[in-house]
Amino acid sequence: MEKRVRAFCTAEKYDSDELYGALSNNHKVTLIKDAIAVDRDGTYAFIFNYGVTVLWGYDYEEEKRLIDTVSDYAIKPLAERVSEEMRYAIGAAEMSVRHDKIDLPENSLLMMLAVSHALAQSTKLAQFETSLQEMIEATEYIPQTLAKTGLIPLNRRKIAKERGRLYLEKSGIMLQFGLLDTPEFIWEYPELESYYHNVARYLEVAPRIEAMGKKLEIIQELLEMLADEQNHKHSSLLEWIIIVLIAFEIVLFFFD
Repeated sequence: MEKRVRAFCTAEKYDSDELYGALSNNHKVTLIKDAIAVDRDGTYAFIFNYGVTVLWGYDYEEEKRLIDTVSDYAIKPLAERVSEEMRYAIGAAEMSVRHDKIDLPENSLLMMLAVSHALAQSTKLAQFETSLQEMIEATEYIPQTLAKTGLIPLNRRKIAKERGRLYLEKSGIMLQFGLLDTPEFIWEYPELESYYHNVARYLEVAPRIEAMGKKLEIIQELLEMLADEQNHKHSSLLEWIIIVLIAFEIVLFFFD
């Protein structure tokens, strides 16, 4: 029988200690490395401290209740939640992933946690991708205007603000890129490594990270080029001011 697994990114991160205590009052919970595992009679949910929750076999009402509880402990909640959904089935001879369906040999907490790490990373990456796309759309008018008119549509102050905004976005993403490395959990359970990597490979986590890094570099190069051009214009202006002042002094000299 097929069921669905859904991953939700609702915040930059969670207050894991407070959340663990709150969930312990009404659920059977276990802390496994950086994840809180919620065991509801063989139906599992995994909550990762970087703002992602993965739910296996929950219906919509159950999902909503748990996500609402988790969101109460969100740090920097997102304006819009990011989610991913796949199907899964238990009882396969071996683990496989195809056509958005995960086949697992058994209903194992650790096995599902290994897969959940990949799902959670992909969903967190989707949040980064959304944020980056918004930044691209906010700056795409710059090269378009430059190509059409040959003029830079920003003054020095606005360019500085755009560069600062880009730096904040890039640093926020790059500082959290460690979340997208192979989790410590997998190093401690090497027998589950194939479960994690099969799903991460299917969701193209590594190529998406590389593509996002290249996009960030292109935007940064654009803004640096604009900043250099504005600095050149400013230097030219200063040179003309100096020339005018010298000419003015020469004129005064001859009229004295």
